[in-house]
Amino acid sequence: MATIQEIARQLRVSVSTVSAVVNRRGYVSPTMRARVEQALEEAQYRPNDMARGLRLGRSRTVALIVPDLTNSFYARLMRGAEDYLASLGYRLLLADSREEWNRQREYLVSFANGRTDGILLVPCRSTDEQLATIPQLIGKTPLVYVDRSPLGPAVDSVVADNVHAGYAATSHLLELGHRRIGIVSEPLDLLNGADRLAGYKKALRARRVALDRSLIRVGANTEDSGYWQGLELFKLANPPTAVVVCNNLMTLGLLSALRDARLECPRDVSVVGFDDFEWCPYLSPPLSMVRVPAAELGALAAKALLKRLNGAGKEARETIRLPTQLVLRESTATPAWKSLAGGKTQHRRSRE
Repeated sequence: MATIQEIARQLRVSVSTVSAVVNRRGYVSPTMRARVEQALEEAQYRPNDMARGLRLGRSRTVALIVPDLTNSFYARLMRGAEDYLASLGYRLLLADSREEWNRQREYLVSFANGRTDGILLVPCRSTDEQLATIPQLIGKTPLVYVDRSPLGPAVDSVVADNVHAGYAATSHLLELGHRRIGIVSEPLDLLNGADRLAGYKKALRARRVALDRSLIRVGANTEDSGYWQGLELFKLANPPTAVVVCNNLMTLGLLSALRDARLECPRDVSVVGFDDFEWCPYLSPPLSMVRVPAAELGALAAKALLKRLNGAGKEARETIRLPTQLVLRESTATPAWKSLAGGKTQHRRSRE
């Protein structure tokens, strides 16, 4: 494999010119850059990342900590971050906190101890006191929150527009005629759960529908939690005719609760879930879901992190919110009592 010096001699340019192209630093004219890149490709040149990292004071490695690697949503988020970082010559390290604070804390300390240039964090369920210790744990290592973010402090975050997502899901059910709308929320100690619930309440206010707190259930981001919270809703003396479920795994649990309560979707209960699965169109009925752009969240979080690494440390902390998409399939319909009054049941089909 050729060296930088050999390629420079071949092209009759300075070593610094070839080095500038390899390290993506300094100005090189587009014509010369193209010549150098072609020569590098023909020579199958691969930089010595370790030596370059020592020279630049960088490892060219970024860590991503997620709360549940078995959830396909985080696999898509990881792919988005990895693809963006790889395009700029960075590697991605991946860790699974399993929604446990102690595991997350150990990973943060390990990755901040010179092993990585920065950290992307989907925080696990944590108390306010635990979240407040994160800056001390990581020191000067840049950190960007992705998908989930703390409620209080201004931090670099890339999240979905969860208020609008909760509003859109609830508004759709209201437009169909539902007034008893339940919600199975994510934990409210992080911004996404709190915002989705805020969107639900906003939609009810917009239609002047009274808020019934018995219809609000807070779950734990698991299928089991969705199941038990769903059963509690269906046991109410005046149960909901529709439910918004704020997490993909909890949505699966709620569907199991519907089955065990001997209720049919959407005849008895309409359902809108979150974090669209690839197989949602193939369920019976196909599920209406709020699609959150997981890969885009990962890519933009990686971009925000590299921005901090490349000299934006003094700028104000930034929160980027990405739009979501309400994908309507067959799990939502006009409530049975209204359909009977009108003489027929109306179903909404997919808009995909």
